[in-house]
Amino acid sequence: MYTDLFLALLNRKNARAHPILSALAYLFCPMTAYWWLAGADPVPPFDPVWQCLLDLTSGGTLREHLTRYGFEGQLEEVRQYIERVRLYRSQHPAILAPELSPFFSMPRIELTNRFGSQNAIHSLGGDWRNLFTYVRAWAYLVQDWRAGLNVDSESGYLLKNEKVSLILPFTRLPVQFDAWVWKVPVGHVVETKIGLLVSNLEQDQISFSLMAKCSPSGDHPWPNTPAIFSLDRENGQAQAFDQTLPGRELERVVQHLSDLARHGPHHPLHALRQPSICRKCGYQNQCFKRDLISPFALKDL
Repeated sequence: MYTDLFLALLNRKNARAHPILSALAYLFCPMTAYWWLAGADPVPPFDPVWQCLLDLTSGGTLREHLTRYGFEGQLEEVRQYIERVRLYRSQHPAILAPELSPFFSMPRIELTNRFGSQNAIHSLGGDWRNLFTYVRAWAYLVQDWRAGLNVDSESGYLLKNEKVSLILPFTRLPVQFDAWVWKVPVGHVVETKIGLLVSNLEQDQISFSLMAKCSPSGDHPWPNTPAIFSLDRENGQAQAFDQTLPGRELERVVQHLSDLARHGPHHPLHALRQPSICRKCGYQNQCFKRDLISPFALKDL
């Protein structure tokens, strides 16, 4: 999922043609930049991991949130799933997230149980599998990240969703961007660690480089320079940002990508190269509906 990008595109405080957002949208897919600059708003696909983090940091227990969604009838299945994952992990300690392997039997909600849980399933994106993705993120994924960040569970750390400001010298206004911020007491200081959700530990050099220069929203600077990490949403690894793009090149690259976003070409690269990513895009309806006209409509391929 690319929830943070689409939330930034939807944020009314961000200018529609802001160079940083134009560049990030074009980097994701040229057609995404085209639709956004044309005035279309994205509809981000439901992201169970992101929703789990929002609920986790808002307070309340897992049981309370699942009951709020309407899954009170599946609480015993959820408990059994958590215990099965715990046992399977203990049997395969050398494997990252062994519960994702094909040898682990994922639970199912039987059709008879799904019939009475349609509203609850709809509240989690309309797919019953999102329930177990949500539960796994709550029970295990966050703890895997914490271990990878070397955050002691007894340290009294704080995890929260914050809007940080991205800015470059040639832009007049900052961009608000959602980030997951860990604040960890170490002695008499508080260390700040910023995490971006990724898959396969892929670190987008533009997004991560911009985040490395970010500032908190408001008038107060960071108490110390934040460390930037990728948080793998599948295997739970946390990896420090490995910058390969020279800092002096960042502004030039963003300007160039922003120009391409405005003038094209706008080819649907994901549809041509990796169509599975299109299902994670907030503009999939625009690209795949045949009654819409685009400069490079998929119906013309």
